[in-house]
Amino acid sequence: MAVEEQNKAVVRRYYEEVFNQGQESVLDEIISPDYLDYGHNPPGRGIEGAKQDFHSGAAFFSDAHFTIDDMLAMNDQVVVRWTGTLKHIGEFMGVPATGKTVTLTGISMYRVADGKVLETRNAVNWLDLLQQLNAVPA
Repeated sequence: MAVEEQNKAVVRRYYEEVFNQGQESVLDEIISPDYLDYGHNPPGRGIEGAKQDFHSGAAFFSDAHFTIDDMLAMNDQVVVRWTGTLKHIGEFMGVPATGKTVTLTGISMYRVADGKVLETRNAVNWLDLLQQLNAVPA
């Protein structure tokens, strides 16, 4: 199997097994000890940082399901355009829990080597999410 296909398989596990099935233990297998997640401030670092990032969203949203809309790979880079559905259960960006199911979209870039995710960078459409929560006008 080509390295690009191997890297895509690692990222696919991240979405299917971790995000959709909640199998936190998979992070031990697919996240590098040197991992950096630039999608958080401060960046998530290492396996424990990935676990903290995974848990942080659970305070605001539940019933998460992410679909990979597109996935491209070149060398050690994997890019995913994704759509997530989430139930808003806790205060998020000043918006009290609504109980609404919302859609979140974004693009994430992963750097993968030796079967481990080394780096994540995200571009998330937060404006659309806040509009769905009636926090900002459409």
